[in-house]
Amino acid sequence: MADATAAQLRMMLQGYEQQLLAARRLARLRMRRRMAAGDDPNDPDPATRRHLMVEKVARELYEALLYTGSDNPVVEDIRQELGREVGQEVQFTYPPGGRLRIVGQGPEGLEPLSDETLRASRNALWRVTRKKVDESMLDEPEAG
Repeated sequence: MADATAAQLRMMLQGYEQQLLAARRLARLRMRRRMAAGDDPNDPDPATRRHLMVEKVARELYEALLYTGSDNPVVEDIRQELGREVGQEVQFTYPPGGRLRIVGQGPEGLEPLSDETLRASRNALWRVTRKKVDESMLDEPEAG
């Protein structure tokens, strides 16, 4: 039994070592690519910085505009994109003292979404918000 555990541990450590080596190779490759492009290899990677900024702005938009209600055109674009993703027109409602509710627009007017559609729409809402922010965010100007 101890031999099996030792073998499993050895295999696990070999896997970790391979992952570390691959990560180091990737880091060296990125540094070489940045140096070849004329960037300072000690500067933080602009793609990582951009990703973090997109996440931050998307979270602020998600919490501030979507959850408090707004007629902002960006919120309207997000609502329309969300409707396309879930397959029906959706509306955001804000009951007093409550959290954001997503409801569907049916033939009889606003109606609750099925549990499955509601789950899918909440997941899609964050994804669509991030995508919208990423598409609208300007790239940093190049130093020169």
